[in-house]
Amino acid sequence: MPKWMSLVQIYLDAVTHQVITNEELAYVAGNQERFDRTEMKLTARLEQLIGAGNISVGTR
Repeated sequence: MPKWMSLVQIYLDAVTHQVITNEELAYVAGNQERFDRTEMKLTARLEQLIGAGNISVGTR
């Protein structure tokens, strides 16, 4: 994961393309303890979208 990529960028890409990559998912899972309150809300929203089948895990 490039250092310049943020959770906001991951979220926007995932929502736009309806896909989140394994690398992005690993970044989110591995950095949750560093996220602020807003980022935790984005993480929860991503979880909801993935769980509902609106975002798939795969390649873009």
